Amino acid sequence: MTMPYEAPLVMMRAAIDQAARAAGLISVPGRAEALVELADAVLESAGRFAREVLSPLNRAGDAAGSRLTAGGVVTPPGFPEAYRRFCADGWASITGPEELGGQDLPLLIAAAATEIWGGANLSFAMCPEAASGAIEVLRLHASEALRRQFLPPLVSGEWTAAMALTEPQAGSDLSTVRTIAEPAGGRAPTGIASVRAGPAGERTVDLEGAWLVSGRKIFISWGDHDLAENIVHLVLARTPDAPPGLKGLSLFLVPKRLPAPGGELRANDVTTVSLEHKMGIRTSPTCVMSYGERGGALGWLVGPLHAGIECVFSMMNHMRLGVGLHSTGLAERAWQLARRYAEERRQGRNAAGAQRPIIEHADVRRMLLTMRALTHAARGLAYTAAATFDVTRSGTDEATRVRAERRLALLTPIVKAWCSEIAVEVASLGMQVHGGTGYVDDSEISQVYRDARIGPIFEGTNYIQAQDLLARKVVRDGGAALEEWLLDMEHAAGTLRGMQTLTALADGLAAECARLRTAVAQLKKSAPSNPELVGSVACPFLNWLALAAGAWQHAIAAAEAARQDPANPVVRTQIADARFYAAHILPRAHAHSTAVASGAELIFREV
Repeated sequence: MTMPYEAPLVMMRAAIDQAARAAGLISVPGRAEALVELADAVLESAGRFAREVLSPLNRAGDAAGSRLTAGGVVTPPGFPEAYRRFCADGWASITGPEELGGQDLPLLIAAAATEIWGGANLSFAMCPEAASGAIEVLRLHASEALRRQFLPPLVSGEWTAAMALTEPQAGSDLSTVRTIAEPAGGRAPTGIASVRAGPAGERTVDLEGAWLVSGRKIFISWGDHDLAENIVHLVLARTPDAPPGLKGLSLFLVPKRLPAPGGELRANDVTTVSLEHKMGIRTSPTCVMSYGERGGALGWLVGPLHAGIECVFSMMNHMRLGVGLHSTGLAERAWQLARRYAEERRQGRNAAGAQRPIIEHADVRRMLLTMRALTHAARGLAYTAAATFDVTRSGTDEATRVRAERRLALLTPIVKAWCSEIAVEVASLGMQVHGGTGYVDDSEISQVYRDARIGPIFEGTNYIQAQDLLARKVVRDGGAALEEWLLDMEHAAGTLRGMQTLTALADGLAAECARLRTAVAQLKKSAPSNPELVGSVACPFLNWLALAAGAWQHAIAAAEAARQDPANPVVRTQIADARFYAAHILPRAHAHSTAVASGAELIFREV
């Protein structure tokens, strides 16, 4: 019998409160009240939706997968109905602006829901997450006309979105993108020439300012499907007179279907060529898309000409937080499955000769505690990033918002990279707890592992995250933003002083902060004369800093728990996890610090 996903509501609520304090969101008028008044109700409803609707579809969706037919992509049975209910229940609009029909809730509350969707059904969760990224980029960069026409149906979930960036020859190197956009000049390609402006108030396309987009894109998540009537593609393309490289890229909004008078939708020149057959996330259609096979797909410029990369990062950074949250959900799911199996599976005998559950075996307990402690650290960091994002929008003064932006710049690559690595490790440990049972398709833990493995790859590989963190957010910044963070971590370590059971965590976190400070000083000094240094040590540096950040989260949680009733199960769990993290996980930092100190020489000596 399949075990339904159960959102860990108590732990999630504790993490929300912790993140609100750590990011300063608790002091922001309006946002703090929303957390108090709405968080519990939203979490309970989200948990119920995940348990009753999304979780039951997860295994069947993995087995059936989505398929490409002559009429387009068809998802497995139940997915279109689930998406309609998702929108009807208001989940698509949870953070949307009120003036566009959204609920304008803090991203911190939405982050908890995002974790829940990822844990219950990652394939499904990826669809609304792409729309959230598109809403962000349109809100920041699109013209008023585009916002008025495309944001309302995206906010409501009536339409979805897809991000079309890479191409067969490009991979992560977007400087080689070849897709072309040319001014339409008031003309439409074959088959859609009848589309023209309609009466005021209707959603209709206007050929004024339109472009014709032609090219092929790969790895487009939810690029085509049957969940919604329209899909808004955000396409990176190059204009004919554009300079080479990244500086020549522009971003275009290319809908799958064009709004026409009377509410009709007519096909744009957008074709789904094929679907990838993947290791995991099999319901999420990963499409090869072709634009302009019949003369050009109509599209509209988003943001300034040749500023496509800047626009994309508004969307990309939002979605990178989504990867971290989805990964946290998968880690939680792996923990749930492993814990239940360990309680039920009997192997070996106790002193009386009776068979005992494997949860009584020392190494199984070690694995379960590792899974739980890592998942708590991931949840804390991801929620803190979401709360920090809220402060960048709603902070009470400019200085507060700017400081939050600096912190978010550090948190985003860590949340994307480290949380996705945690999901893989925790899922792998969950499979190990299951033993041979976990390696067969009948066991859900094998799907969790396969689904989790995409996290370190997409939305910018984890090496890209690490390079961004060290090169741009630390070395180029002179380490100023990191120093602010290290001081906060040291303060959290200081709050544990005098608590005998937490001395190891306090001492370990303080020591890693001091070592990180010394290493950054050396990297700043050496990097200008050694161009390969940053790339050589970026990944171990990110993991080192992330381990310290995880200890920071455990320190905050343990300090708060120590002031509460020790008989409370949540309090006992938080303190136990903090102690375990200090003893079994934080020592990994030494290996990463040693690798950072080794520099680039050994890496470039021999392969």
